[in-house]
Amino acid sequence: ATAAVAKPLTGTPVAVVASGPEWKAVAGSTLKESLTDWAGKADCASGGHWVVIWQTSTDYRIDAPLVFKGNFESALVQVFDLYKKADKPLFAEASRLQCLVSVTDKPADRS
Repeated sequence: ATAAVAKPLTGTPVAVVASGPEWKAVAGSTLKESLTDWAGKADCASGGHWVVIWQTSTDYRIDAPLVFKGNFESALVQVFDLYKKADKPLFAEASRLQCLVSVTDKPADRS
């Protein structure tokens, strides 16, 4: 008698879904409006909430709903990743100590 041989799994790997709160940007809003709304709901470690300082006239209309999962800082990374290849890319710098997010149309000077 021959022993049954287990066949290897050949399915597609399942992506790990980030856990945590959901951050939603509704269609018809702008990126600035959405981030400002999120910041007002994100608790700051030093008390209060995060604040967004928008230092550019560039803003983008949200044409389709966006949903991100994870903490506020994770959502920022995810959303700005979407816009890094835009005609006018936007850049964010976050200060965890001050709970400030600064948005500009210029990359940070790392020199």
